[in-house]
Amino acid sequence: MNDDQRAIRRKLRILNCAAEIGSVVKTCRYFGIGRASFYRW
Repeated sequence: MNDDQRAIRRKLRILNCAAEIGSVVKTCRYFGIGRASFYRW
């Protein structure tokens, strides 16, 4: 698995987590990312 694939898997995991939880704010805090990054994805 190369770096691009690893980054894509991480982003998908974060997006799926947000969908399950139903809260972007909580998901971003948990993973330590900014909401702007989340919405850009």
